[in-house]
Formats: sequence, structure tokens, C-alpha cells
Amino acid sequence: MPLHPTVLWAQRAEVIYLTVELSDITKHKVDLTENKFTFTGKAEKEQKDYEAEIEFYASVDVKQSKQHLTARNLTLAIYKKDPAYWPKLQKGNKLNFVKVDFQKWRDEDEEEEEDNKAGDPMGGLDFQSLMAQAGAAGGGLPNMDDMPEGSDSDEEEEEEELSKPVATEKKQ
Repeated sequence: MPLHPTVLWAQRAEVIYLTVELSDITKHKVDLTENKFTFTGKAEKEQKDYEAEIEFYASVDVKQSKQHLTARNLTLAIYKKDPAYWPKLQKGNKLNFVKVDFQKWRDEDEEEEEDNKAGDPMGGLDFQSLMAQAGAAGGGLPNMDDMPEGSDSDEEEEEEELSKPVATEKKQ
């Protein structure tokens, strides 16, 4: 009986990213339809057969989708027919071998922020206000000459108290 490879997924409004995490895939077959993804293949090191089948939450555009096979995994960019965020990847119950790819994941609100900052090479960072908060703009560090003189810390007083001999009383 074939095993299930780990399949990572992430999404954007227009695309689903799938990664089949299997090293040295040989004799692989990917069948992508509007509603389903099917993978079969063999891991060269382990010589074990793997298969995965995922019925998509909504329809995808097969012609526009792409796949890339490396020695470490198989990556697919699957374009959605209707650009929208899906609440989950598949129809039905959760599949144990499907996990979220947090390295590629973007929430809907994060994608909107990225679109707003697309023309800004600093990603919306106001460097001038950042430097003003750090004290670098208009004067640098505050003047330390006005600070009162005195002991440096309370720790020195505690150390002096601990180093004094302790008086003991003899009972008669």
C-alpha cells in the first residue's frame, strides 16, 4: 500500500502553492484537473511508493498552472479560476498529510498591505521618524554632565554589608 508524502500548501488570492516534500522523486506522475490534484511517485532512497489525492475547495485553471521538480521536492503553482481566498484547501475533512507552508503563507490582509507598499523600497518604514525616536535627529544623546554625582549603584552598598564580619553572641 502506498504511503502519503507530506504536502505543504499556501495561498494568495489568485494562486495556490503546493509542495510535495519527498526527496529524489522518481517515476512520478502528476494529474491536475479543475477539481483535483493527484500525485504518484517513488522515493529513490527508500524505494517506497507514495501517492496523494486532494479534491480542491474550488475550481483551478489547469492550463496556467506550473510545476517544478528538484532533488528535494516537487513544487506547484496552481492558479485559481476565481481569485479569492479559500477557507481551506480541500473539500471534506482534513487530510493528515496536508500541512500549512508558513514560509509562503500570506493572510488576506497581509497581501493588501504588500500591495500598498509595492512602490516603496523601504516597505513603508519612515527612516526619519525612526532616527528622531532614537535621538539621532537634532542633538544626539542627552547631556550626561547634568546628572547628580553619587554612588554608582545599590549593589556596592549590598556588597559592603555582606563583607562585614557577623557578630555572634556567646550564651553562658
